[in-house]
Amino acid sequence: MREIDIASLVSKLIDDYEKVNGRMQFEVEKKDDSFIYRNVDQKLLDILNLNRNDIIGKTSIDFPINQNNTEKLTAIFNKALNGQNVVFFLTPNTNENICLVVTVRPAKKEGNTDKLIGSCVLIDIKHIVGTCLPIYYF
Repeated sequence: MREIDIASLVSKLIDDYEKVNGRMQFEVEKKDDSFIYRNVDQKLLDILNLNRNDIIGKTSIDFPINQNNTEKLTAIFNKALNGQNVVFFLTPNTNENICLVVTVRPAKKEGNTDKLIGSCVLIDIKHIVGTCLPIYYF
């Protein structure tokens, strides 16, 4: 029996979702030991109840998330920077009525990873209550 690469599967599902519902993406790049947010789609900002000034140019430490999870987010970004597609679920502090399914993948330029691209799908939290998904409250 063949193994399924869950990160690739979820990435394909998100791509299909985006074709119908529009993109919710963000970009981060690593500078020194920090990941800096460079771009965020307006649709994602709207559901997070944030504006561009709240996130663009900010690091994970500056970003309005639960500070206990900054290390987890940094570890996720480092894993993606090393060439892996990463999938995780999170409920942001700024809108606890939603859960985001997030994929983060490296974006290569001339063979080097210069930034990470994150894509999100919105799930109403009511639809996953009682499931065993690994949800991180950011």
